[in-house]
Amino acid sequence: MTPTLPSGDQASDQDNWDNGRLAHKRQLLTEIILRNRLTALVVDGDTTCRVLEQLLLHSYGVQTQGVDNGRDAIALIASGVKFNLIIIDMILSVLNGLEATRQIRDMGVHCKMLGVTACSGESERQAFLAAGVDVFIEKPLDPEHLVPILRELDGQ
Repeated sequence: MTPTLPSGDQASDQDNWDNGRLAHKRQLLTEIILRNRLTALVVDGDTTCRVLEQLLLHSYGVQTQGVDNGRDAIALIASGVKFNLIIIDMILSVLNGLEATRQIRDMGVHCKMLGVTACSGESERQAFLAAGVDVFIEKPLDPEHLVPILRELDGQ
């Protein structure tokens, strides 16, 4: 049965196919995440970006914690909290994302680290990768980049 739109018009076959496909992918991914209880730390000094990144992760069933600077991220990890994924911005107050990433890796943390930034130059990408992130993504973080990472984490 084709869903009825509020205006009474029928959705096109293409709309129904896309919505069904996306809903199915989301359901499968959510089952994977819930089965594995994935957790993520979001480190972003911009409150709006941090909240949006956490909401995106929550939409896939990932439990998140968020902090707004590198020092707090280091302290949280040093306290013994473990994460499957750390998403960290390059530009942070107190301790920038590059130095925070180095320190996190020096602490022996081997989880997947995703570096995100509005600075998309090759030098920024190289610096972030050299600091220890596994993946570099230009903001905004979107499902196209996030879903393959979550699927990879499912295989671990």
